[in-house]
Amino acid sequence: MATVFTIFWGLLGSAVGSFLNVVADRLPAGGSLLQPPSHCAACGRRLTALELLPVLSYLALGGRCRTCKASIGVRILVVEAGTGLAFALAACRTSPASLSSWLPLILTSAYLAVLIAVTVTDLEHGLILDRVTFPAIGLGLVGALLAGWPGLLYRLGGGLLGAGVIALIIALVPHGMGWGDAKLAGFVGLIAGLPGVLFALFVAFVSGGLVAGALLATGRRKRGDTIPLGPFLALGGAAVLLYGQEMLRTFQALAGAG
Repeated sequence: MATVFTIFWGLLGSAVGSFLNVVADRLPAGGSLLQPPSHCAACGRRLTALELLPVLSYLALGGRCRTCKASIGVRILVVEAGTGLAFALAACRTSPASLSSWLPLILTSAYLAVLIAVTVTDLEHGLILDRVTFPAIGLGLVGALLAGWPGLLYRLGGGLLGAGVIALIIALVPHGMGWGDAKLAGFVGLIAGLPGVLFALFVAFVSGGLVAGALLATGRRKRGDTIPLGPFLALGGAAVLLYGQEMLRTFQALAGAG
């Protein structure tokens, strides 16, 4: 039953990923998520229900519009499959048996969806949108309240620390990061809590540094060029959401050994 549920939740995640593609396509341009209905960006034809099946429709059509044969960006497939995988991993971490155990899974899945949406918009447009982060912070506050006491205190502390670290960097190194990064870090801290936000920031800065170094080494970026921080903050947040307990135990083991 656990395997069946994980598959079901992963399929649900793929459907959510389809919606996240709409978010990434429309919100940066200030468009509506509801209108117009899903359509081919090249010829404008409205897509049928079968063409909206996550992952499967992309593979069946070979990544092209059925009518005009225009190429459909591979991002569509990556986001749908990636969101499905993220949801499946979240389901593996939780076996809902009651309403109280369903809520953490639903919240974790919603948080992961936000992090994926932010990753796409920041990579493609260099934007971390208030229309995404503000509702996400509100959702994070709901999760913090549901965590009870002292969980609420740890969550609020994590949010303040996450936002504060990025705000300090902005103050010390102007133009290196943006306030969208600070808001996202606040959201990550809010959902990771203390000490989880520290692990999330560690993952973000280390992975960001490694990628920046690789880009410099291959000549794809020059010294002084910036890379978006949002995807790395999202990676750190996702890592803590899914494997925070293991990360904490590993740290404690290393600290004890030292």
